[in-house]
Amino acid sequence: MDSASFSIEGLVVGREEPAEGHRDLSLFSAERGLLRCRRRLSASKPSPVPDLFSEIEAVLNPMGGGQLFFLGEWQILRARPSIGEDYRRLDAAGALARLVLRNARWLATFDRASLLMGKALDALEAKAPPEAARLKALFLLARSEGYPVTEDWLMALPTPDRDGMDGLLRNPIVSCEVPPADLSRYRRNLERWIAVETDFVL
Repeated sequence: MDSASFSIEGLVVGREEPAEGHRDLSLFSAERGLLRCRRRLSASKPSPVPDLFSEIEAVLNPMGGGQLFFLGEWQILRARPSIGEDYRRLDAAGALARLVLRNARWLATFDRASLLMGKALDALEAKAPPEAARLKALFLLARSEGYPVTEDWLMALPTPDRDGMDGLLRNPIVSCEVPPADLSRYRRNLERWIAVETDFVL
């Protein structure tokens, strides 16, 4: 990787507590995947750090052999403050962020995962049903990685459950009318399939 600084757009999927004059965060980019970044904190003036689930454009400066990047100038491209106003939305967004953090290095492509994450978080920001956003993103991510989730998992569901999933997949998340309890059941079922049939770490 080039040692020169570069500008990049990405989604903040992780943010650690401040430590020893700095704060680390994880940025997921459609271009480069997961990037670990460090923001220096000043003792004499505010040193803002991007919020979780926000999309930013930032200048990164490589350090430590290219495994860590100093976060230089940055600006918010899209903030999602409403996610943090509701525990269920925050929990769903956090689960999706952890999925990226744990699996980014093995993704076949970063751009599709970035697009799916953005759509799911936008839906949560718009106060869509949290379980619907989480389930749909999980299903589509598995499918985008080439796993036979439609053929092996979806088609094996009982007809009422398959109809509910079909409605979720064919329509915008915000218009989902499937009861939350059913969505949670579908998700747990899908997670069991993923744990056995894929390389994803949940």
